[in-house]
Amino acid sequence: MAQRSEPWVRPGTPHLSYLEAHGGASGSLAEKNVLMIHGNFSGKNWWRELYEEPPEGSRLLAPDLPGFGDSLAGRHFVPSMKLYVDALHGFLDSLDVDEAVLVGHSMGGAVAMQLALSDPDRFPGMMLLSPAPPGGLQTPDYMYPLLKALRHDRRALRRALKRMMRSRIPEYIEELVEEAGKMHPKGFAGNARMLSEESVNGEASRYHGPVLVVSGDRDTLVPPSSAEATARRFPAGEHVLLSGVTHSPQIEAPGKVGSLLQNFLDRA
Repeated sequence: MAQRSEPWVRPGTPHLSYLEAHGGASGSLAEKNVLMIHGNFSGKNWWRELYEEPPEGSRLLAPDLPGFGDSLAGRHFVPSMKLYVDALHGFLDSLDVDEAVLVGHSMGGAVAMQLALSDPDRFPGMMLLSPAPPGGLQTPDYMYPLLKALRHDRRALRRALKRMMRSRIPEYIEELVEEAGKMHPKGFAGNARMLSEESVNGEASRYHGPVLVVSGDRDTLVPPSSAEATARRFPAGEHVLLSGVTHSPQIEAPGKVGSLLQNFLDRA
């Protein structure tokens, strides 16, 4: 059963809203902490079907990043990888979590890579779903005004989200649209610009934990060749391709992703 809580994180960092779910007895010493990091134009509810049926022996923690969903952005918010990484470290500190496996989707995959490299001992494994590539995800200049316009056009925002999950539109799609619309105004174009400027290509080889990259064979934003290249960047990287899936495996194929996560936790 998912639980809602809102702890304060480190002084100076934003207030993060999150969902928590346990695959077994809550508080068990054998529980494995899993930090689930959502992508752009999304939030904690993109993990909904995973935290409704969490893997056995897991504790799933799904926060809204600063400036997303129900999390506060801070007075001088500007989207940045450092801000997101620091906020997640503080979030885990506030819950006394010393170690966690990372699961990141799309932009959240890029955040997961940066987070893991910031403290490899704290994050012993990563499962990346359709992740933005380690060398950055370039957005054409003409797209930035269109991204900004989505803030005021709910119909266009709905269409954009549906293109990210074409093989299966969930019954709770309107909740996801509502969540996306809560994003901080600076995030509509700012997060895409951040992804175009960030790169961990030169650092990925020093992360030796297991890395499972999961992607869809119909994904046009992060095509299979990109996902496979991401897996190769890591010494213990592996790529799994899901048939018929576009950009949102956890929504389009939650059962498969849940099974992959269970197996990953068993060996991470």
